[in-house]
Amino acid sequence: MPVIMHLISDWNCLHLKGHYLEARVMSALVLMILAPAFCLGTELEPFSATYTISRAAFKAERTVELSRDGSEYLLTAKTTLKGLASLAGRGTAVETSRFQFTQDRIIPILYTAHDGTGNPDRIIRIEFDFSSGVTRAQARGSEHLLKLDQEVFDPLSFELMARIDLRNGVTEPHYMVHEGDRLRPYQFRRKGTETIMVRRKKLNTVRYLIDRQSSRQLYYWLSPDLDHLMVQLRQVHEGKTKASGILTWSSLLL
Repeated sequence: MPVIMHLISDWNCLHLKGHYLEARVMSALVLMILAPAFCLGTELEPFSATYTISRAAFKAERTVELSRDGSEYLLTAKTTLKGLASLAGRGTAVETSRFQFTQDRIIPILYTAHDGTGNPDRIIRIEFDFSSGVTRAQARGSEHLLKLDQEVFDPLSFELMARIDLRNGVTEPHYMVHEGDRLRPYQFRRKGTETIMVRRKKLNTVRYLIDRQSSRQLYYWLSPDLDHLMVQLRQVHEGKTKASGILTWSSLLL
């Protein structure tokens, strides 16, 4: 789920004063509260939400906003370091996903991400041109041209698409995600149910492993009580939790 994000060699990682956070972790946090958008059927309802992200001794606050721009939607995620980490001189990391929504499907148009350092090698930009069947991307300082001959999502929009599909009865969604320099399959695998307390409310959740063919396991806790809203996320590597995120505010919890 990021640009606090500075994208490194496997382009899924972020650097926080010598520590690396997977971009997938941050991207995942972006979509934690998209569930309310599903309720309108043919349209998505604008929203905003706040999350706390933890990685070792570092913490960050992430805000997410979905807005309408004519016939398109713009999903924006901003992540700001807190505490001592905020003294590192790094600016706010920003990710955006511009897309259209038609017949219950998201059609990505443009994804951008930067980590707040101003370093051009840490900028990701993906343009989706379905009419010509290609994507044009900039990642890690290089340009990439990939074929677009199947349904493909960006690192933010696939999570919203998963919530829509779960609401429509798909039990284990599967997507192809454009990571900037390659396409990677993301398979949701159901692993059980848990009850999680958020702002004094007990929420029933389903835990999913997001199988990305990676040594780092990524888990989402989605709540059917809140239209498959994500309430918790965890990244695990070699049996140890490396990063986690929790919803701290949402209009759904009021």
